[in-house]
Amino acid sequence: MKTAEIIIHVIALAFCIYALICVVYFFIQEKFIFVPTFNIDPFTNKIATPSEEFHLETPNHGSIHALLLKCDSPNGVVIYLHGNTGNLKRWQFMAEEISAYGFDVFVPDFRGYGQSKGKRSEAYMHRDMESCYEFVTNRYPNQEIIIYGRSLGTGFATRLASRKHADKVVLETPFYNMLEVAAHYLPFLPVKLLLRYRFRSDLYIQHIVSPILILHGTKDIVVPHAHALRLFRQAEAHHRNVRMITIVNGKHGNLNSFPLFRDKLEEFLLKPHE
Repeated sequence: MKTAEIIIHVIALAFCIYALICVVYFFIQEKFIFVPTFNIDPFTNKIATPSEEFHLETPNHGSIHALLLKCDSPNGVVIYLHGNTGNLKRWQFMAEEISAYGFDVFVPDFRGYGQSKGKRSEAYMHRDMESCYEFVTNRYPNQEIIIYGRSLGTGFATRLASRKHADKVVLETPFYNMLEVAAHYLPFLPVKLLLRYRFRSDLYIQHIVSPILILHGTKDIVVPHAHALRLFRQAEAHHRNVRMITIVNGKHGNLNSFPLFRDKLEEFLLKPHE
């Protein structure tokens, strides 16, 4: 076989392998984005804060399992949209920390997490969060509503806050959009063509009129600090009431261990809404 023919065969083989990788990624991308823990057993929490469980029926055959943590004489209610791993058995403890600031906290599990059910798509999941919002606002009329997103949850929080009223919005370890995250991890793939979950926080945040607090750490290797900084600048370009707190040496999962994080979060949550 001539050298030219060998080169052509090698190129063709490389192209086939690359195409196969793209096809595989297209069909298994949810495995990278969503890392749930399933739980079919009755849910029993181990938190000290009084709480209630709910199973909300949502559009497109969804069933969302949620926990409501309650405190005496709450300042309002926080809708806490958690990260991409685990389920309520993990995130209830993070929600409990927020309730310590004097707020009731409503935390739902996404479809496919814990006891929540339903065929997953970005559109369906956004509708689930809107249903959760309606449930909360009906239960807490005329009270302060805070939308709080953590990591993956910021993709839901920004869209929800761009469409529904929120007195305040908190974004902890946010990403600019999922396209940028995918490109960061898989720069060799055409993610703009392959990605079905885009979570365009960069677009949604332009339409949020509520005060926004962004918190991110400089040593976050899951979602680099630069992503949050770009999101902050995008928000800042469209309205003034946005603030970013950078936690020096903060990582993706330990910001709550820093006094600066706790102090600035408390200050923002308890500051009278303007």
